[in-house]
Amino acid sequence: MKIIHRPLTLSLLLLTATCGYQGDPERLAQTNTEEFQKVADELKETAEILRESAEELRLAAAEVREAARYRPAAGEVIAPDAGDGSNPGVSIDIPTARYEWDPMAGDPDVPAELGGPGFTGEGWESRFEFPAMGSDEAVKGGSITRYLSDWPANIRQAGQDWNTAFNYMAKDLCTMRLVNPHAITLEYIPELATHWKISEDKMTYWYRMNPEARWSDGSGVTAHDVHATWKLRTDPTILEPSSVVTYGKMNEPEVLSKYMIKVTVNEESWKNFLYFSGMSILPAKEISNGGKQFLEEFNFKFNMTCGPYDVREEDINTGKSISIHRREDWWAKDNPAYVGLYNFDEYRFIIVKDLNLAFEKFKKGEIDYYWVLKAEWWAVHIPELEPVKRGLIVPHKIFTDAPVGTAGIAINMNKPDLDDVRVRKALNHLNNRKLKAEKLYYNEYLPLESYYQGGLYQNPDNERIQFDLEAAVQLLEEAGWTEFDDEGYRRKSGRQLRFTLTYRSKLQERSLTIFQEDCRKAGVKIDLQLLTPPSAWKNLRAKEYELMSTAWGALIFPNPETTFHSRYANEPDNNNVTGFVDARVDELCIEYDQCYDVTRRIEIIKEVDGIVFSKHPYVLEHFGPAQRVAFWNKFSMPDFGGLRFKDREDMMFTWWVDPEKEAALEAAKNDPSITLDTLPIENRFWEAWNAAQGR
Repeated sequence: MKIIHRPLTLSLLLLTATCGYQGDPERLAQTNTEEFQKVADELKETAEILRESAEELRLAAAEVREAARYRPAAGEVIAPDAGDGSNPGVSIDIPTARYEWDPMAGDPDVPAELGGPGFTGEGWESRFEFPAMGSDEAVKGGSITRYLSDWPANIRQAGQDWNTAFNYMAKDLCTMRLVNPHAITLEYIPELATHWKISEDKMTYWYRMNPEARWSDGSGVTAHDVHATWKLRTDPTILEPSSVVTYGKMNEPEVLSKYMIKVTVNEESWKNFLYFSGMSILPAKEISNGGKQFLEEFNFKFNMTCGPYDVREEDINTGKSISIHRREDWWAKDNPAYVGLYNFDEYRFIIVKDLNLAFEKFKKGEIDYYWVLKAEWWAVHIPELEPVKRGLIVPHKIFTDAPVGTAGIAINMNKPDLDDVRVRKALNHLNNRKLKAEKLYYNEYLPLESYYQGGLYQNPDNERIQFDLEAAVQLLEEAGWTEFDDEGYRRKSGRQLRFTLTYRSKLQERSLTIFQEDCRKAGVKIDLQLLTPPSAWKNLRAKEYELMSTAWGALIFPNPETTFHSRYANEPDNNNVTGFVDARVDELCIEYDQCYDVTRRIEIIKEVDGIVFSKHPYVLEHFGPAQRVAFWNKFSMPDFGGLRFKDREDMMFTWWVDPEKEAALEAAKNDPSITLDTLPIENRFWEAWNAAQGR
């Protein structure tokens, strides 16, 4: 294992390309493009998500940011004590790993200048040393059992309805990309391609494949596979319009040799490089017969893989369970770039459609790892569980830099009276978030103060909006709402200050009625309207609403254009649902898409954030600052707990089954007198690491 211990520096942080990262740019490509599509295909999934627990889900879904803890090792850098005894010295050193490649590998018939043996990489880009993503203490073996709320529609990696939770997990574990942002620094690092380069005009990309890369049948991964993958993703017969649009921005790639490929793009944008580089590569021999046949043949048959895991026919128990197994013959298993990663022999998923039933199965030990959705469960019920008191179950909060989405009440700025920023700001002052956090959410959530909360992109100068009835009243009176009717509501020009607030789940009512009552005190009448999730979503996208309780996930890389550019303000079926318009933001969106300078992109988004925040297009709510999970006490993990930008879905990629812990757990299950040692409840490694980088 060629691991070199070396502390990270501030310069590494300045190269970081985003404030949030969730695993792969391909997912971002799809998300960005689908923002322009019609909503019909999205309604079913939206309804299912919101059915379970809309209020709690939207608060917990965007969990983000900091972290630190753990024992120092000899020679490691120690962060200073916070002074309150809560954090007695934090080790923040991360070792360095190296991607190894053999310059003499490959087909001798391919000349060196086309990527064959003797290729030097001169004039190309690459990055072979980077922070280790796993622990050299990790061991291989064992399994982890999780649950899915529904059986996946298919197990394909492309095409109609492929984008399910299971398929995203399978893609992360079974496939590989040409080049991928590093999971801590977000700098590009090699995967299937050892080297890459971009032309001066930013319109042409070249990639040199690693000749050692192999499919699971032993054949080589080549540039022909990359070409075939692009062809599939732009084939209309796969019935995935977002993919066709995204990869259609690139011209057909040119195979220069089995180890080298070139692609030109139709418009200058750093995102095109991100998308093509992050495209999961599929085997040409299985996908070259057209999209229609691909959909039919691989609906519930997994492609050959070049990644560390695969899904076998015997892993599929239709409607009940499905597994992903680690490959012993993965071509890169001994490459030190991947030390400490991909440790479990099996990821097993059982189907449990009821949220409460899944919790019961977790308590019985039928599920190993559980995302604790509800604040009440975390604060009240879990601490009282006997397995928790004895250390058999570990409740754990990992504070990562996973991106935070926007949650709150969308304001239709095109509607009368809501087009006045003073009214919109007054509504924000009437939202008692502190009371809600204490009364409803057990202080598990914090108030949003940005449209890019946390990380590099949040504007630090955004005003901290507090609940303030007097400030709200002053703003409303400045806006001319000085008269009152017999009901005690404000009036102007013969009309009442009255808005309809639409929501999608009765679980939201406990929060919204607090807001409704505080608005009444200020003379604003709020009518609550409950709609089904599909109907509410349709009205939101059509901009046929006044106020709408909603939430958005966060993108891997910020994309302000689709949410805040004025070209979408008066058009339906896009994410500028508030009708936001600002000429300076329009200029910044154009500059951002064409800007390859990371530092400037950070500055652009901060400026966008400040402008948007000052115009108050939402009544902002809360966010969950940590990944809140519970698991049976058989796992160990690196000191950082989960990789910097991971969330609850994939932060266990660096964990492993600890044989000693597993044996102790089995003994404790059979002997009620045994109590096990556990981790501290909170892991705040990344908080100290960020502080050391000067953030």
